[in-house]
Amino acid sequence: MPSRSFMRSPAMWEDEVAYRRTLLRIILWVIALLAFALSLSNLHHDVKTVSILESCITLYCLLFLLRVQRTSHLHWWTSGLMLTVGGVIIYGMYSKGLYTDGFYWLLLMPPVNMLLLGLLLGGVFTFCFGVLGVSVMLWAQPALDGSLDVALLINASVSYLFLWGMSHIFEYKRVQMVRQLREIAARDPLTGLHNRLHLENIFGQIAVSHTAANTPFTLLLLDIDHFKHINDENGHEAGDLILCQLSQRMTVHTRASDWLFRVGGEEFCILLPKTHKADAIELAERLRTDIEKLAPTFHKHPIHFTVSIGLAQWPLDGQDFDALYRQADMRLYEAKRRGRNQIITGLH
Repeated sequence: MPSRSFMRSPAMWEDEVAYRRTLLRIILWVIALLAFALSLSNLHHDVKTVSILESCITLYCLLFLLRVQRTSHLHWWTSGLMLTVGGVIIYGMYSKGLYTDGFYWLLLMPPVNMLLLGLLLGGVFTFCFGVLGVSVMLWAQPALDGSLDVALLINASVSYLFLWGMSHIFEYKRVQMVRQLREIAARDPLTGLHNRLHLENIFGQIAVSHTAANTPFTLLLLDIDHFKHINDENGHEAGDLILCQLSQRMTVHTRASDWLFRVGGEEFCILLPKTHKADAIELAERLRTDIEKLAPTFHKHPIHFTVSIGLAQWPLDGQDFDALYRQADMRLYEAKRRGRNQIITGLH
């Protein structure tokens, strides 16, 4: 199957951010209510410093809840939350306000860090909190003779590392699964090319990068000539064979940096980054003549077919997706009108 590297589109990034925001709303309410309850409990037991710090966590969570849907600095807010919560837990262990309970709370840091901050930043936070937390606990709870409690060190480290490892695996698998599902959703199952839904996202990214570099790129629209006749005469299996043959030849004649799409039944699109119209015409002509000579065999009978191609260059023929696609589509229609099996690069 043809393949091109999968770009992370703005839509995908927005989906990931929406996921984080939804998760944060739930976790913030849980942390706020829990911190408030613990603050009241510690105040009742005259542990005032920890109680005040827990009240600060509650206020931070409530303020974050007001901003979580609108802020563009979600990672900063989330990092601040985890630093605040982790800092209070470690201080509570240091001041012996939490005693052994503090380490139980510290065990929540690996899964929450991974869920809210991702693998890299979440891993950094988890490592730092783990080293500090275990060190403080060993200092606060020495062995009976005052020496290092080796058994406590081993048990605490193994427990923390186990939860960290499980949390890392879970988040890694989740990210991997989401990426695979998006890849499947963006592909045409028959040809393996990207589908119409992915075209505008890729166009947007290419347009942004080419605007910054002040370089053109080209869009080709291809349509199989008399495809309905091929289906009617040979059956839909033969039509599927032709579609796959065309997608394979498109892959052969394009670069790894080019983007190939099946945008309709027998209609295909090629995006050629950093490509002037003259180079795109040369590529399109090679592809057209190759297809013209191609004769795949179906039930021992060769099937000849041709393609018509419309070509448009960004930004000369259109600066946004709709305008550029419309120009290429009009030229493709003109190629059909003039007799098919040809390339139209401009209307005169």
